[in-house]
Amino acid sequence: MKRYFLFLVIPLLMMACEHQLDIVPKGKVTLGRVSELELLLNQEYNLEMLPALDLGVLAGESLGMFDQVSTILSQTNTVKYAQMAFDEQVDRATLTTNDVRYAALYKYINYMNTIVEKMPDAEGDAARKPQLVAEARVMRAYLHWLVVCLHARQYDETTAKTDGGIAYVTSTDVMEQKQKLTLAETYTRILDDVSDEVIAQLPEDHGDQVMRGDRAWGYAVRAMVLLQMKRYAEALPYAEQAVKLRPNMFDRSTVKATGQWTQDRTTPNNILYIGAGIRVCPTSEMLTLETNALFEPGDYVRVYDKPDGWSQNYGESYSGLNGVLMYMGWGAQCNPYGPTSELMHYILAECLIRTGEYSRGLALVDQVRALRVEDYEPFVSRAITTEAEAMALLQRAKWIECLGTAFNFIDVKRWNSEPAYARTVSHRLGPHGTFHLAPGSPLWIFPFPVNAVRYNESLTQNY
Repeated sequence: MKRYFLFLVIPLLMMACEHQLDIVPKGKVTLGRVSELELLLNQEYNLEMLPALDLGVLAGESLGMFDQVSTILSQTNTVKYAQMAFDEQVDRATLTTNDVRYAALYKYINYMNTIVEKMPDAEGDAARKPQLVAEARVMRAYLHWLVVCLHARQYDETTAKTDGGIAYVTSTDVMEQKQKLTLAETYTRILDDVSDEVIAQLPEDHGDQVMRGDRAWGYAVRAMVLLQMKRYAEALPYAEQAVKLRPNMFDRSTVKATGQWTQDRTTPNNILYIGAGIRVCPTSEMLTLETNALFEPGDYVRVYDKPDGWSQNYGESYSGLNGVLMYMGWGAQCNPYGPTSELMHYILAECLIRTGEYSRGLALVDQVRALRVEDYEPFVSRAITTEAEAMALLQRAKWIECLGTAFNFIDVKRWNSEPAYARTVSHRLGPHGTFHLAPGSPLWIFPFPVNAVRYNESLTQNY
C-alpha cells in the first residue's frame, strides 16, 4: 500500500491570514485572487528559536540565555548538554522529538508554494503575477538554504553529489512523499529558484518595507548561497549589486549620546527581516569568554550602553561563571535570520579578499567599523600582504557584528571545511573544565526531528 505522510504537520495552513482560507480535502486551500495570495508575503517571519540558544553555543559565540551552566552540565541526557559540553555521544536524533525552527521554515515554504502553484490561475491584476511568484521563489530558496545550512554537511564540491541534503519541497500536496535530495541536488534547486531570470522579476525597490523582498534581496540571497558553496568569484558581483542597491547601514555611534542601543526591526539596513520570537535581540544572550575578547576598544555598544548593555553583573549571575557578559538592553533588535546591508558589506568584503583584492575588501569592513567603533584604526592603513592576514581582520570584526544571528554559526561551519581557516571551538567553563568541538564533529549538523522522519524513510540523518 502506498505510504502517505504529512510532511511537517501543518494542519492549519497559513495562520497569518487564516481568515482568508477555507480548508478543503487533502490540504487544498481556496485562495483564488492575486490580492489574497499576496497576503502570504505580507507578514513578519518568525522562526521561533533564537540563534543564541543553540547556533551560538555550537559556534563558540554564546553560552545560551539565562540557564546556569552548572544546571545544563548536570543534565547529561539533553540536547542542551550535548551542545554545551560538545558531547557527540548524546543521542540528539532521539531527543529531538520536534524542532520549532524546522517546522516554521517548512510552514513558510508551504506558503511560498501556495503562491507559486495558485498564481497562474488567480483572478486579478495579471501584471503583478510574475513579481509575486518571483518573491515567493526567492523566499522559498532562502528558507531551504537555512534548512540545509543547519541540517546537512557544509557544501563541498568533491562530496556534494553523495552527501545527504534535505527535502526540497515545491508542492502543496501534503499527501505527496517528499524525497530527500543529495546536497548537490539541493543547492541546484536553490540556485534555480534564485536565478538571474527570477531576480529580474523582483521589484527594483520596496523602500522601507523590510518584510518584502526586492531586487537587493534577490542579489543578496544568491550571493549568500554561492558564498556558502565557496564559489567566491561567482558570489562577488551579486554581493556587489546588493550593496549598491542597499548601501544604508545602521549607525550605532548614536549610543554615545543616548546611552542605549535602540534599533527597531524595521530599520532600513534590514534587506529582509526574519525574526525569532521576541522582538528584542541580542537581549539575554550570554557570551563566551572567547567572544568577550573580540570586542574592539571603543565599541560604541560595549562602552556606552550602560548599565544594562553588555553587563558582567548579569552575565556572571545567570551563567554562574566569572567574566561572562550578558546583554540586558531591551531596545535593540538585530536581524536573527535575515540579511542586512552590513552583512552584505562583509560578504562582498570576503569575496574581494578571496579573489586577491585585500584593500578593497578591508575598506568595506572599515565602512561598517566606522559606525561601530569610536576612534577606530582603519584596517586599510595596515600593510596586509596575504589573504590570511586580511581574513583574520574580517573574521574578528564580522563576529561581533553578527552577534545574536545565525550567521556566525553558518560562517564557522564553512570556514571549518577549509584547512587554512578551520579551528577547534572551545568552551572554557571555569570549574567545570574546558570542552572542545572539532571542525568535523557531527554536532555541526542538526538532526531532523522525530516527527518529520517517522513517516519518511528517505529523511535519514546527515551525520
